[in-house]
Amino acid sequence: MSMFENSSNLKNKVDDTHPLKCTILNTRNTNGYTEYVIEVTRIGAENCTWKIFKRYSDFVKLQNMLHKLSSKINLDLPPKKYIGNMDRKLIMQRQNTLQSSLNNMVENILLANSLLVRSFLDPESYSEYCKESLFQKVGMVLRGNREFELSKELPNIGWRLRRKSFLSKWKKDPKQELLLSWTECGPDLSLKSLDLVTVLKSISSIRHPLIDVPVILPSPEGYTLSIHNIQVGSLRDLLYQTTPLQPFLKKYWDTSSHVYLPDQTMVSFIKQILYGLKFLHDNHIPYGHLHSGNVLVCDIENIKLTGIENSTLGLPPFFRSFLVQLGKKRIQSLNDADIYGFGHILYELTENEPLLRPYCEHFSQKTSLTLIKQMKTILAPSSSKLLMPNVNTILTNFKHARMVEDQKDPSYFKYKIPALVKEHFILIAEKCMARIFEDQKRNALEKRHKKIYKIIHDSENCPEVIQSKSFEFHTIKNSSSLDNSNRSHSSSSNSTLTSNGSDTPTNSIVGNSSSLIATPPPPPPLPPSTIPVISPHLIQPDNQRMALLSSINLFDPNKLKKIAKQ
Repeated sequence: MSMFENSSNLKNKVDDTHPLKCTILNTRNTNGYTEYVIEVTRIGAENCTWKIFKRYSDFVKLQNMLHKLSSKINLDLPPKKYIGNMDRKLIMQRQNTLQSSLNNMVENILLANSLLVRSFLDPESYSEYCKESLFQKVGMVLRGNREFELSKELPNIGWRLRRKSFLSKWKKDPKQELLLSWTECGPDLSLKSLDLVTVLKSISSIRHPLIDVPVILPSPEGYTLSIHNIQVGSLRDLLYQTTPLQPFLKKYWDTSSHVYLPDQTMVSFIKQILYGLKFLHDNHIPYGHLHSGNVLVCDIENIKLTGIENSTLGLPPFFRSFLVQLGKKRIQSLNDADIYGFGHILYELTENEPLLRPYCEHFSQKTSLTLIKQMKTILAPSSSKLLMPNVNTILTNFKHARMVEDQKDPSYFKYKIPALVKEHFILIAEKCMARIFEDQKRNALEKRHKKIYKIIHDSENCPEVIQSKSFEFHTIKNSSSLDNSNRSHSSSSNSTLTSNGSDTPTNSIVGNSSSLIATPPPPPPLPPSTIPVISPHLIQPDNQRMALLSSINLFDPNKLKKIAKQ
C-alpha cells in the first residue's frame, strides 16, 4: 500500500464522534445464564445497527475497568444477587436499570469517547484495536530518522480512539522529552497522497508565536506521525491540575480538582486564543478543532494552539455531535466551529467545570458581564437561530470592554500560502463541512418525524378525546344505560363531522390522510330521545393543530404511507 493512500482505497472509516443509541430489546437464557439482547445504533448520515449480547457480569467488568481509571466513575448498576437471579421479575427490574446505565454512558461525551465504552458496545470495530501494539511499527518509521528516538508507549492520554501516543527523545538534547502521536487518517480525508504531503509541508512552514507547529514525518498505510513539545501540558491539564501523560478519563472525570485561574492570567489566555484564531481565519487555514485540550500551555503566561493538522488529516472535531445539533444556520463553516469551541473554553474558565451539553443559558453571577454576554451569544439557546459571531466581532467587543488591547502582527507572522495549497485548503474545509451538513439535515428530519409521531399518537390529539372536549351533548330526557352506551358510541362516530356542521361522515380529517386515520363504521340509528344536540360553534376545526400539520407537510401522500408503515 502506498504512503498516505487515499481514504477511498482504505477500509471504510468509522467516525468515532457519531453518537451511539442503545436499546435492550429482551433477554435470553444461555447455558443457565441470562443474556441481554442489546440493539446498538450508530447515529450518522447512514444509520448502522447491530446487536450485542451481554450478561450482567459483563457490565460489572466494565465498571471495574472504568473504576481503575477513576474511582468517581459509577455506572449505577443494580446490586448483584446470588439467589433467585433467574426470577422473571428481578430480570425485568435489572433490565430497566441497565437500560438507564447505557443511556448515561452514551449521553456523556467523556464516557462515550472512551475506548473501553466503545469497545464494549462495538466490539467488531474497537476490540482488536485495543489489543494492538504499534511500538514496533512506529520504531520502524523512526529508524530512518536520526533526530528522534522512541522511548515508550503511553496510554490513551487523549480522547481520540485511533491515536496512539509515545514518549520520544531528541538525540541532540536527550533530557528534553517529546510527545509523538501516531494518528490514523479520518473519514473526512479528501486529499490524495502527493497532495496531502504538499499540504503538510506547507503547514510545517508556519511560523507564529501562538501556533504550535509539529514535526510531521511520513508514515505508511494512511497514518501520520507528528511530534510535539510536551512543556507544561494543555489548558485542560492546567485547570484540572493533572499531568499530561495520564489516561484521559483519569485526568478529567473528577471535576472536584478543577481550579480557577487568576483574572489576569485568564484574560491573557483569552487574548492569545483569539489572536491565534484570527491568524488562522485570516489566512483561511482550516481548523475547527478548538477546545481546552488543544490549547498548549508553554508557561504560566503563554499558550499556543495545537492540532492545526487535524482537519488536513480528515479527523472529526471533539464537539462534532454538538455541531450537528446546532443546525446549519448556526454552524456554516469550520470558523464557526472554532468560535463555538471558544465559547466552551470561556465556560470552562469561568464556571469551574466543563460544559457537557450543546447549550447553556444560565451562568455564574461571579462572572463579569462582558464574558456572560459573549458566552450567551455563542452558547445560549436564544441565540441558536442567529449567525455565529466571527473572531473579529468578538475581539471588537472585548476591546470596547477594555479586556483586550490591539496587537500588531510583525511581518514574519504573515503566512504566504501557495496557490495550490489554497485550493487544497478550500477542498479540505468543504469536505469536513459536507458530512456535518448531511448529519444536520438528517437530525432536523428526525426531529420533524418525532413531532409528527407525537401529534398522531398523543392521547390528547386522538379523535375520541378531541370529540369529548369540543362537543357538548344535551339529552332531551333521561335514558337508560343501554341508551348511554349508544350515546358514547355515537360520540366517537361524530368525530368525523365536517367543519361546516354537516352530519355527513367523512373518511379523513382533511385531504388524503385516510391512509393514516381510519374512520369507524357508522353506528345504527338511535332513537330520537338519544340524539345529541350539538352546538354549531363547537365543531370548528382545531386551527392550531391544522396549521401545525400543514407546516410540516403532513398531507404529502408519500410521507403518510411511509409513516403509516412505521
